[in-house]
Amino acid sequence: MSKRIFNAFGFFNAFSNNYSTKVKHPVSRSQVLGKSLKYPNENRKPRIPSPKLKPLPKPTGRVVRRAKKEVNISNRKLFKQIEPPQEVLKEILALNLAKPRKYKIGRYDTKVAAIGKKKLEQRLSNVEFEKDEHLEFPHLSFFAGAKVATSFPTEKVPEIAFVGRSNVGKSSLINTLADTTVVKTSDKPGLTQQINFFAAGNIFNLIDMPGYGFAYAKEEERLRWKELIETYISTRKTLKRIFIIVDARHGIKLEDKKFLSMLDQKEVEFQIVLTKCDMVISPELARRYTLVKEQLKIYRNVVEKPLMVSAKKNSGILKLRNIILAMVGGLERAREVANRKKAFMFTGVGLPKKPLRGIDGFPRKPLPMRQKGPSYYFDLRKNFKNSGKQMNKRKKLNRNTTLRKYVGM
Repeated sequence: MSKRIFNAFGFFNAFSNNYSTKVKHPVSRSQVLGKSLKYPNENRKPRIPSPKLKPLPKPTGRVVRRAKKEVNISNRKLFKQIEPPQEVLKEILALNLAKPRKYKIGRYDTKVAAIGKKKLEQRLSNVEFEKDEHLEFPHLSFFAGAKVATSFPTEKVPEIAFVGRSNVGKSSLINTLADTTVVKTSDKPGLTQQINFFAAGNIFNLIDMPGYGFAYAKEEERLRWKELIETYISTRKTLKRIFIIVDARHGIKLEDKKFLSMLDQKEVEFQIVLTKCDMVISPELARRYTLVKEQLKIYRNVVEKPLMVSAKKNSGILKLRNIILAMVGGLERAREVANRKKAFMFTGVGLPKKPLRGIDGFPRKPLPMRQKGPSYYFDLRKNFKNSGKQMNKRKKLNRNTTLRKYVGM
């Protein structure tokens, strides 16, 4: 009995020594699992955080550093870095070419805009600018269209050609130069699909060519246009100059460079005309002009100074018109006609026996009386639709056409 008690007591001591409930360094549950780990669902297993990695030891010995890569500056940033001369800014301001800046309506903003404009005028006050004469073209009329080289009309008078990429404003520029609407225009590229010949009185011809580059036409048609243009340029002896029309927003593109190289090889004189200048603000327009002038230095048969025009605002048109008249030998005749027109309008010298109708200052013929039937109200409604700017523009065109016919243009 005593042996059994002793064995049981010894077993109990051994168990208590091996499996003691006391812990010298107690570890809480939050330290084991992490304080940030809380799992509201008991069935969900806790996520044990991964141990932090020690930083790699620094390499010993000589460290070879790679050379820094050259940072490529974008074309836009390079364009912004161009500093145009003051003469170009002065010309843009004098001709009212560029797009006006939009300012917020407010006292402070208006004052800041006025101060900035005054400072710019003071800075450019020393630059002299020559004003152009107000001359006009003779009456413009369409007389021939050529889709093949055999359809070209005979060479009798000097010719001035206009060419450029599709939808850059060639036809609109011709309409503005001649103060007419005889040339068809469209926002869709590729409207002009043949070489159109327009007679400016009996002095010279204006040539409207198809656009090169993108157009809503087949590839075969565009290649045919290109061959037709090259044939005209190489065979026409009365061609005085080609005006290359370039969009002022985009500048000289790849298609333009190819065409300019072709003209330079054939030794044909050409000049760049920047159109749609009213859609670009003055600093960007001045930079574009400077960049285009720099790009033209590689060509031999180019007129160094490009021209800036806006067919919408009639800006720069007088200068281009006078250049064309001087080339074809019609400058003196245009001045004579302008003087006769001034005398006709202001002093009454050389008035015709029968007064011209529809011109301010002359009596209008009274309309015949008629009953107010359905046709009367139909015409009245039609006139209301065509009222406003369109009616004023039509009156102005009719008046100019009548005056030209009278003074002999």
